[in-house]
Amino acid sequence: MSYLRRWRQNEAAAQALAESSDEDDVATNMTVVNVGGYDITSSSEVFDENNVSYNDDSDDNLSDYGFSETIVSSETDSETDNLSDEENDESTLREQLATWATSNNLSKKCVDDLLKLLTSRCNTYLPKDSRTLLKTPKMVDYVEKCGGKFIYFGIRIGLLKILSLKSFSLDASEQNTIKLNFNIDGIPLFKSTGTQFWPILCNFKSYTPFMVAIFYSSHKPNSLEEFLIDFIEELNELISEGIQLDNQNFHIRINAFICDAPARAFLKNVKGHSGYNACERCAVHGYYKDNRVILHSDEVCTPRTNEDFAAFKYPSHQNGISPLAASGIPCVTSFSLDYMHLVCLGVVKRVLWFLRQGPTVCKLSALQVSEISNALISLSGKLPSEFARQPRSLYDIERWKATEFRQFLLYTGPVVLKKFLTKEMYEHFLSLTVAIAILLDNDSVTRTSYLSYAQNLLSYFVKKSKDIYSEKFIVYNVHCLTHLADDCRHFMCSLNEISGFPFENHLQSVKKLVKKARNPIVQVAKRIQERKTADLYWVLDLSQHLMLFQSKKEIDVFYSMMDRMLL
Repeated sequence: MSYLRRWRQNEAAAQALAESSDEDDVATNMTVVNVGGYDITSSSEVFDENNVSYNDDSDDNLSDYGFSETIVSSETDSETDNLSDEENDESTLREQLATWATSNNLSKKCVDDLLKLLTSRCNTYLPKDSRTLLKTPKMVDYVEKCGGKFIYFGIRIGLLKILSLKSFSLDASEQNTIKLNFNIDGIPLFKSTGTQFWPILCNFKSYTPFMVAIFYSSHKPNSLEEFLIDFIEELNELISEGIQLDNQNFHIRINAFICDAPARAFLKNVKGHSGYNACERCAVHGYYKDNRVILHSDEVCTPRTNEDFAAFKYPSHQNGISPLAASGIPCVTSFSLDYMHLVCLGVVKRVLWFLRQGPTVCKLSALQVSEISNALISLSGKLPSEFARQPRSLYDIERWKATEFRQFLLYTGPVVLKKFLTKEMYEHFLSLTVAIAILLDNDSVTRTSYLSYAQNLLSYFVKKSKDIYSEKFIVYNVHCLTHLADDCRHFMCSLNEISGFPFENHLQSVKKLVKKARNPIVQVAKRIQERKTADLYWVLDLSQHLMLFQSKKEIDVFYSMMDRMLL
């Protein structure tokens, strides 16, 4: 609408000049003209040599063009204000539409149809194409490496976004130190193909994770060094230099790498969870029995240390030197044992599986399984709204989510199992329930005071499992329960703060960004850029900059520009 405003301003000025030139009398005609956004009173007189005055005082209020620069109110003023209001309304409408479209992950056709409908029904200017509204980048560059396509977004960009939030704050005890959590995991895209994403995610405190990099191929990266080189270089730079915003410097530290067992083995370059020396915390040596590796020893095993791991002193456990260890990252203590995969999807699921179809020593009858399922279904719809899911039957256990196993362990399980398990089996199950409840307690005082008790309960659960569920029950996940309390002690937080739940939720939202099978990684990059553009919490308007980089040099150049703009 700016062109219409300028046209009206010029038209008003021309009309005023035309009217003033038609007057024959010497009397001054006052005409209001809008020039450059100001209302100017035009003093126009017929030139008469006899009436020429050279009084300097009379020229004080005249501009070079003979206009008196006295600002007065007029109809043109209100007209300009109306136009400005209309422009602001249209701009706000476009921003709101863009935010609404990106937050709901709408398809291009859906947004195009809505724009067409609004344009035809509303007296407002809107773009015809959703790509104009969302400022979709025309091209996205990626690099071919590690046997697939790779895009690096950067850590600093995501941190600046969170730091610029009005609600951002750090506790006094943190002393301007930001402790970062990282998650690296594979996520399959389609059921009919083996294509998958391997994103690097980052978050801190309770903020939503953001994407640092993404890899796309039909397999995981075939070179760990190439996959992590950009990430490690920028991370080391942030740790040494920190990050600055509004004349305030923030120190960057690594808090934890939160991954499942296969991803941890890939990143640390160690034996997988089915290996004889798979434990990441102690030197226990497993043995093969009943088609599985049993990790159980009655003796106290030697704990692993970061120094020995970096020096490659565990050849039976390590496949080689990990680039993370080579860069100085402590690979034993910095990798948490994610309780979402270890306990919920691992141990609890295994307990229920053994109760349904395990050995005779622990297997329940079909009638008992049916009654437990009916008891769970009877609770459906009666749980508070804080629970994400309602209880389901044990016959659907293959489709249970991690939150359902957590709910069964902490809430519904102790209620429905009491009537059907022996006292020994029930107390054994309660030992796991109480221990995990302690480790999940957000009250640091209560959690710390009962931490040793929780560790003893978990050790009891693992040792007693051999008698209750048979020896083949004690696999990798069950053995790692003995090290779970060490994470709460090392990270000084509850298991909730170092769990994979927020990352898994974000991975599902990333997967939903892919609308078709052609160039999935490009689709994700464009959707991320659209969301950054529509994000109202950015301090600077970064809509014209595509946050995609192919090399460390490119991202350094952009960061230096960002620092100068933010200071």
